[in-house]
Amino acid sequence: MKLERNNTGILSPKRQLNLYGYESHFNSFTKLHKKNKLPNVMLFSGQKGIGKSTFAYHLVNFLLSDGEKNKYSDDKFEINPDNSSFNLIQTNIHPNFFLLENAADEESIKIDKIRNLLKFLNKTTYSKKLKLVFLDNAEYLNLNSSNALLKSLEEAQ
Repeated sequence: MKLERNNTGILSPKRQLNLYGYESHFNSFTKLHKKNKLPNVMLFSGQKGIGKSTFAYHLVNFLLSDGEKNKYSDDKFEINPDNSSFNLIQTNIHPNFFLLENAADEESIKIDKIRNLLKFLNKTTYSKKLKLVFLDNAEYLNLNSSNALLKSLEEAQ
């Protein structure tokens, strides 16, 4: 009898519907959000591949899908694939979410992406919801882009 292997690839953090191993951390963040004490800036640090991005995408979906049909299931730690925020994030067209990352064919995050981020931040939010920015792999910021980002953060103070 010949056994066939199922070639299931690893899902990218953006497409991972279930959250594993971060339940207590997730509950802590949701409690902060419900008390209106969620920080404006969060930094997740650690080894590559431990689930930081997956956790961040789940938190983003929880925050953006609040009040929507098929919202985030915070008791199952699961994103509903029929949720509109999830689908808008998948296609990079959510009006209140900006993903800052290096493209697959680029070695670094270029300054043009920082300029696009600043344009996004200067626009008003859609339907008075949160505006979220996710900087994935900050180590790929080149010198010009990191200086532009730093300058914009200093001016915001």
